[in-house]
Amino acid sequence: MSQPEDVSQLAAPDVDLEKRQWLQGRHEPVACADEQAATESPAEIMADFIRQHSASGQLVARERFLQPPYSVEEAALTPLLETLREGLAGEDIARVQGSQDEYYYSTQTMTANYADMCVQVVEKDICRAIALAVRFDCQTYPRPYKVAMLEQSPYGFAPEQIDAALAAIETHPDYADIRPVSSSNDVPYLFSERFMSYGKAYGLCEWLEVEQFQNP
Repeated sequence: MSQPEDVSQLAAPDVDLEKRQWLQGRHEPVACADEQAATESPAEIMADFIRQHSASGQLVARERFLQPPYSVEEAALTPLLETLREGLAGEDIARVQGSQDEYYYSTQTMTANYADMCVQVVEKDICRAIALAVRFDCQTYPRPYKVAMLEQSPYGFAPEQIDAALAAIETHPDYADIRPVSSSNDVPYLFSERFMSYGKAYGLCEWLEVEQFQNP
């Protein structure tokens, strides 16, 4: 799916003033507020808030609602999020669990796989982000994962970050299945031994980088 270039650098989208006031715990009437906004439930307002952020390629962390300027009380937030998880404010609102927080997004504009990738970017877990991306491509398509893709959206990792992460992956037992492979013109790829052999990975990256151009 097409998404903005850098999840971590995106500016938050404009939020409807009536809805922002609810999220801030304020209930003053807003001039010219339309009748539809006035009749929406708090859960529906929250769902719309999440949809706006998903459309800009952003997850919404649970913690965000607890902090200023929103400052929703914990006792009120828990049942609201439960309403979202049950699909009562729209079946498109989904949750993904990270190691630091839980995050919400709309499946109208964001896939589950993209949401998983965004979590790793937000939580700055580069090694896990790489491993998940490699395993996903090897299992789903199947194909090896081009290392240069890690410099693109949604990751935007710098070359030195990638090099450091790959060095760590080589010795970490959780990532023992992640292996390097390169085409004959030295374009680096990664593959997961859970889903393909070295020979298959080499053959695929050789086709992608060399053979398809020799045999159009």
